[in-house]
Amino acid sequence: MAEKYYQLGTHTTEQWQELHAELIADGNLYEAVPVRQVSVDDEKLHSPTRGTYLLTVEEAEELKKDPRVKFINIDYSKYEEFKPPKNELQMTRPALVNRYSSTVRHYREFETSNTLPVAPGAAEINRTGYQILRLQQTTQADPWIDGALADNDVVSQAIQARGSGKNVDVVVADEGCWLGHPEFQNDPVLASDGETAIELPADFGGNVLPGNGTCTVLDLVLDAPYYIDPDWFNADPDNRLTTRWDGTTVPVENVALAWWANGLQRSSQFASEGTVSIPASYTRQNVSGSNSSQPTGLDGEHGTPCGALTYGRTQGWAYNANKWMLDLYGDYGSGIEAGFDLTKLFHQLKPKNSAYDKQDPTVMSNSWGYRANKDPFGSTYYYTHRASSNVSYTTENGIAWLSHMGTQGDGGRWKSEMKTNSLTTALDELIDSGVIFVCAAGNSNQKCVNDGHPDFDNYITQTDGGNLADSSFTEFGVEVFGTTNRRGFPQQGGKFTDTDGVIKYKTINIGALDDDYVNGLEGKVDYSDRGEGMDCYTPADGTLAANKSYTNEGPRVDTYANFDYGPGAYDCAFGGTSAACPVAAGFIATVIEHNRDWTWREIKDWINSLDSIPGTDFYYGVESTTPNAANWTDYESLEGGIPRVLYQNNYDSRFVIGSRTVASNLSLGGAFTLRTNK
Repeated sequence: MAEKYYQLGTHTTEQWQELHAELIADGNLYEAVPVRQVSVDDEKLHSPTRGTYLLTVEEAEELKKDPRVKFINIDYSKYEEFKPPKNELQMTRPALVNRYSSTVRHYREFETSNTLPVAPGAAEINRTGYQILRLQQTTQADPWIDGALADNDVVSQAIQARGSGKNVDVVVADEGCWLGHPEFQNDPVLASDGETAIELPADFGGNVLPGNGTCTVLDLVLDAPYYIDPDWFNADPDNRLTTRWDGTTVPVENVALAWWANGLQRSSQFASEGTVSIPASYTRQNVSGSNSSQPTGLDGEHGTPCGALTYGRTQGWAYNANKWMLDLYGDYGSGIEAGFDLTKLFHQLKPKNSAYDKQDPTVMSNSWGYRANKDPFGSTYYYTHRASSNVSYTTENGIAWLSHMGTQGDGGRWKSEMKTNSLTTALDELIDSGVIFVCAAGNSNQKCVNDGHPDFDNYITQTDGGNLADSSFTEFGVEVFGTTNRRGFPQQGGKFTDTDGVIKYKTINIGALDDDYVNGLEGKVDYSDRGEGMDCYTPADGTLAANKSYTNEGPRVDTYANFDYGPGAYDCAFGGTSAACPVAAGFIATVIEHNRDWTWREIKDWINSLDSIPGTDFYYGVESTTPNAANWTDYESLEGGIPRVLYQNNYDSRFVIGSRTVASNLSLGGAFTLRTNK
């Protein structure tokens, strides 16, 4: 058997001296050591525990069994095939790539001041909202503020990005999504203005299932089983598979539901992986529609713009991601707990990406949340503010720190920390499985703070002298504490006490920016939650997004006026932290694309490393510290928070080698395969 150069190392100096002597001896009888005399290529006298020897493959395998051996591997320096390309070892920032070959129009304020003509012309092809241009900066500066522009100026500029979400699974969990909208199509002839075939984004592809379908989005409930377990469906294609309206090969609906609900309706390798029951009413027509009909009832009204802002062709950041929708809480949806469990299973069971020999990361966008109106309505409640004694009140009037919450965007409702139950536990399990959970902070203009802040333990109770642990209220019938300044559900997901003794959370909590200037500066919109508990802010109010009968801020004339792809193919001015969350989720997917091993912790560290925007460009306001401070009704105030807005800077491309990451201190052991981070 031919010999090869192997590097061998031991745990201690004494072990190497002993083993080296055995290897170079002739006729030794030590277990696992070759009987013959082994040739030494390099004793590496500078190293006390390693050297290079000529061994056969069989001899190297036997030596691995010796307890003195710490490692034994091919001497990579001897063989050209193990020499990594130098450009792929460099920790360089990903290059900016043009989304299109020309400029497009960016609308910051897509409302009355920018009403388009009845039939938009070719100039509006691929137009988008300020959610793209604002975040594509390589500094923290707002391009409208930086360019001394009015907040309703339309900017024509090329779109350049370091990523597109490629090889990342992005799930928009909402109440359905109309997949027939042109934002989700990859056919430039179909998605046209009737005269001009559009230019698709760079590398814009389809979905992960066979059939070359024209719709780029799949349903997590109905389509993911085929992605996870193709052998089961291919074993009986006549009864288990069908063709979706766009040409994609997908599971028959009841077969997909049975796959989730019954381990016997899967391949044997997945039979014991856990089951989830989804209502039979979860059908394609009910939750996602088609090219000729919209989803049934109200499903998709909110989720369609959310999907577009996450991974839409012109309106989202993650336009090249593996795009998934999940009707989580709609009339025909999975239900929240079941949806969490199903997404966890998807993340754990999906196939490996052959380019990396590991599964793709999963990012989940969640533009929803629990809250309730907790005004006493004539009863007597008691509040504790910054460790003060319980103060009784029968109305919130005149109590500024309570009465302001929910007044600008949520009908007087606000959130409290949910008590531990099956919902919170399912969410914790989902996050701990590795899913990156991005969530809307809330539209209650509520101050949210972290552990250690004086307001963290503020609360209300129905009992005189009652403490926080005994406080109890309900939100949608689910029991919560009376906390006033902590995260609610699902923002509290992954709550734990870190090694430093501080309570922390594993969700990425997103606040909302205003399209209008605040005192001539960029600022948060009045209804957005605020405070140091916001991980970051992204464009929200007045964003341009795909529409399925959403009328809160009004439908807008579609760019593709002659697009014959079903009724009401309009865009809309979308808003709320419901808009901020999908913008952030799509953008974070473009960062994860280059940092595939990042968890929620690294994402938060990266966000915290971004430069905050100076007070000369962003409206800060003043933090309120007393129950009746006048600042509570300064709804644009950050209430002590930091204005971090996502932008394309301060993250590097990570190049994966097997399961290892090449870092500045390069140390590799064992056989490896070089793969580029495509």
